[in-house]
Amino acid sequence: MTMLRTILLAGLITAVLPGCGGDDSSSSSTITPMTLSVSDAPSDEMLEVVVVFSKVALLPIDDDDAEPMVFNLDPVLSVNLLDYQGSDAKALIENENIAVGSYKMCVFANDGDHPSDPSYVIHSDDGMLPLTVKGDGSCPQGVSKEDNTGVLYFNETFNVNASNNDFVVEFDLRRGIKAGTDDDYTIQRTSVDIVNSVETGALGGDVSDSLFGSCETETTSGTGFTHAVYLYSGNVAQEDMGPFAGTSGETPITAANVLADEESGDKSYQFGYLTPGTYSVGYTCVANNDSEDGITEGETFSIYGAVSGIEVVADEEAEADF
Repeated sequence: MTMLRTILLAGLITAVLPGCGGDDSSSSSTITPMTLSVSDAPSDEMLEVVVVFSKVALLPIDDDDAEPMVFNLDPVLSVNLLDYQGSDAKALIENENIAVGSYKMCVFANDGDHPSDPSYVIHSDDGMLPLTVKGDGSCPQGVSKEDNTGVLYFNETFNVNASNNDFVVEFDLRRGIKAGTDDDYTIQRTSVDIVNSVETGALGGDVSDSLFGSCETETTSGTGFTHAVYLYSGNVAQEDMGPFAGTSGETPITAANVLADEESGDKSYQFGYLTPGTYSVGYTCVANNDSEDGITEGETFSIYGAVSGIEVVADEEAEADF
């Protein structure tokens, strides 16, 4: 399957770096390019999930005297996360020179009540609704807070090395987007991870028309059908593959929607940015009945087909067809 990375024009990024413009001969730091992108695992009920990103702050932790490196996105970057699934990603910053070392990070995103550039969702039934980023509210090391803006604070340390720094902030919307109490939605910080894509692999495959059709014929659902592939860690047998609801079996890591090619109609799925290791995948046509909140009342969930014990290695895509 084709991996696509869409890159911003460098002129759209304004970088604010301490110490720039002077004589750098006194610095012993090794400088290396870094790219940061965003990607998504899908949500069933949303037609669009648009997050408006305004700023990225890298927080050095190796040097107590080092100041944060702040990248202002000017203009702000509006991204429909559903356009960037699997191994597709949208760049926030590209090939910016960063000192080698260990960092934490803050990503700023406008909330749904932002006066000029709000984040929002388009729900299949309810139309356009505000979207709020449920982050930690502020960024450490004196990075200024912005009104009507959420902060995704990555407290886990990540390392910028001398080469191969292509990081991706990955949103798992199936797990992380939640309905609020005031006709709005939120993205939970716990459903967002950061990975260095050059250290990861991918897993994808095709879904046959016959399996696609027979699943709907042989599976009872009063809420319609949503076809998806669930990803499990390790060598998991089909009978042990459970739902996100956690009511039975192994809980999946994430899920990918089964998508049809616009021209050929061929159906496929893909997981991007996987840590190398052993995985299993299960196919279902009733993903719409399953969530972390539970199985839809009066409905059931089942895995209709499975492929177990798939090895994923870095910089390659493993294949598992149904």
